[in-house]
Amino acid sequence: MKMFHHDHPLTLVDLNPLYPHDEQVYDDEYDLIEKQAFQSLCNLCCQEITFLHRYYYKCDQCNFLLHKSCAKLPSTLEHASHSAHTFTLFQDESQWLCHLCVRHPPHKQRLCYHCSQCEINICLDCCMNGAQYDPIYHPSHLHPLFPIYRENLACCDACGKEHKGFFYICATCFCSFIHNDCVFLPKRSLIQDRTHNRFSHTHTLILTYSFSKVDQKAKFDPPCRVCDNSFSNEKLWLYKCEKCRYYVHVDCANSGVVKTLEEYEDPIDDALHLPLLDQTYNILTNLFSKETNKTTRLTHNSHKHPLILVNSQRNDITMTQTNGVEDLCNGCVKPIMNMSCYKCTYGCNFVLHEWCTRLPAELKGYIRHPQHTLILLPKVTREVANLFCCSTCYCACNGFAYGCVECNYYVDVWCALVPPKIIHKSHPCHLLSKTHKRLNKDYCRICLSGFMHPVETSLSCKGCNFHLHLGCAFFLPETTRHKYDKHPMTLSYRPIENHEGDYFCEVCEEELNPNASFYHCYECVQSMHINCAPLVPPPRKPYISRWEHQGENIKYGSIHKIKYHPHPVSFLKWTRSDNRCMSCHIQTHRNVRVLKCLECGFIIHLNCWAL
Repeated sequence: MKMFHHDHPLTLVDLNPLYPHDEQVYDDEYDLIEKQAFQSLCNLCCQEITFLHRYYYKCDQCNFLLHKSCAKLPSTLEHASHSAHTFTLFQDESQWLCHLCVRHPPHKQRLCYHCSQCEINICLDCCMNGAQYDPIYHPSHLHPLFPIYRENLACCDACGKEHKGFFYICATCFCSFIHNDCVFLPKRSLIQDRTHNRFSHTHTLILTYSFSKVDQKAKFDPPCRVCDNSFSNEKLWLYKCEKCRYYVHVDCANSGVVKTLEEYEDPIDDALHLPLLDQTYNILTNLFSKETNKTTRLTHNSHKHPLILVNSQRNDITMTQTNGVEDLCNGCVKPIMNMSCYKCTYGCNFVLHEWCTRLPAELKGYIRHPQHTLILLPKVTREVANLFCCSTCYCACNGFAYGCVECNYYVDVWCALVPPKIIHKSHPCHLLSKTHKRLNKDYCRICLSGFMHPVETSLSCKGCNFHLHLGCAFFLPETTRHKYDKHPMTLSYRPIENHEGDYFCEVCEEELNPNASFYHCYECVQSMHINCAPLVPPPRKPYISRWEHQGENIKYGSIHKIKYHPHPVSFLKWTRSDNRCMSCHIQTHRNVRVLKCLECGFIIHLNCWAL
């Protein structure tokens, strides 16, 4: 072909001869991406020639390139709206207006048909009725897509959002209506570049045009890494790193509007940073462990015997407990590890953190019960195990509580004294605060299970639909150890980068959902369910039923004297080796609370004894 404005013959080039099967034919996705990265300027309209245009003309003797559509434009034109004179194809650098539609040219289009005698211009769309535009051959669709160079307000089939502007449409099946910005999205993208470093990922993300329900289920239904919402519409486009299971909605990948801690007006100096480093850390330490003259002998109103100050050696949390008895504080029911504590001199298995002996006697203006002052109660009930349900986290507890006897309202010391502002690594961009509202359809982003109670307190983000169980936020340390791994295992909230293959727990050997939190050793590349981690107290189990979902904050091992049995009994969990209940004679299941005589084997369910 020879053009009127070029002296050399031009050759037609097909950039994508395999269309529409190019996405399936290429074995190496990156080879296709390199091919799709082609772009150059058209010497006539000065607009880009891209891979999506598929065809273009080039000169073999010089660096002259043309869109296929530009090559077809006639050099002169007669138009019914101005029949007196002939229009000439012209490049106008000024901000001209079309004589017919009275609009500026779209996308800085410089070409127009010009009447030099009357000094008027007609845009290409008006004079050619759109026929001069070649389609683009997009890999997302089987048929060519044609531009509609008139502004529309419509929903884009690529991102699912409403746009105002110019669209491309399939003239064959009318099943694809894509906004101009989405059509020309790059095939490869670094999310940190497109979100102004608010989000980051090591690898380049690849644009893909669907995410089927089958594929989502195989990956445990991963959420978007930016907005944390699901990919409910499997036909919408997304960016992905398949190796790292990193998936992002296309509109989220191109949005930089995300509030960070620096943008909050409220001060954050007093915010609590979670998770705690390991199980030796305790949030009450920061509140009450000021340097004081510690007395070596103490009489505390929570216990009938004197207490003596000792330096506890760090517990080996990798050891398996056989009877459920842990070295827990009777006040906050948290482990005592490598720290000063007070123990009963009579061997009653009663022990308190040093700072738990100095808890405030009352609590005024508690956010969930502001009408009355809450009083520190070492023992809430007169029952043997002192069990009560915390009115904040709705977990079973038997430690100290702040309570209002008049209203039968009791809160364990952790829930009562935790600071109102939280920064958690699972959601580092925003502040979290305690929320007391119905979360029936929401779930915890750490364990992925729901909220048991209709008004269970959670840690929530005001700007996002992000919630955490109090137990998951406070009681899962950042690192833990297990006898199967010689290194510390770190709490992870997302799939691990560069992880080969699927995930399996090294303890139970079952498949692991990497979208839920889990512990991972980066050196040995080993993973472990949070429920398989040797934590004290054990994490709450995934949702099974309303009652089995209950967490607990309970210390076992206390010794009691009861009626109808001559020996002291211990408050324990039932094990497989235990006898049947002496009252109901039922062979129970594990984790049921019992009173057991270690001398003669007598055992009775706690609930049966209460009857």
